[in-house]
Amino acid sequence: MEALTGLAPFLQVGAGGLLTIGILMILTGRLVPAGTVDKLLSGRDERISELKATVDSERDRNCRQAQQITALLETGRTTTHVLDEIRKVAEHGPREGT
Repeated sequence: MEALTGLAPFLQVGAGGLLTIGILMILTGRLVPAGTVDKLLSGRDERISELKATVDSERDRNCRQAQQITALLETGRTTTHVLDEIRKVAEHGPREGT
């Protein structure tokens, strides 16, 4: 019986008042048919799955890119070391026994 006490203001309005409230809710967009809600939710779900696929492909691309950068850095370090040694040899001459 306590649950019905919350409905007291609506019971005083009557059937015409409830119909008016329902029409106002429809016109203001607060009361939407289930089919419309289902279409909106399915569109949202499709967009979410597309974005998840995009995030996964970007993550894979970033991982490959990081591996390539690491390989290029190692090549760069090796090249720098070789060029430094060539410069030292050119400046001081070759060292015997080293």
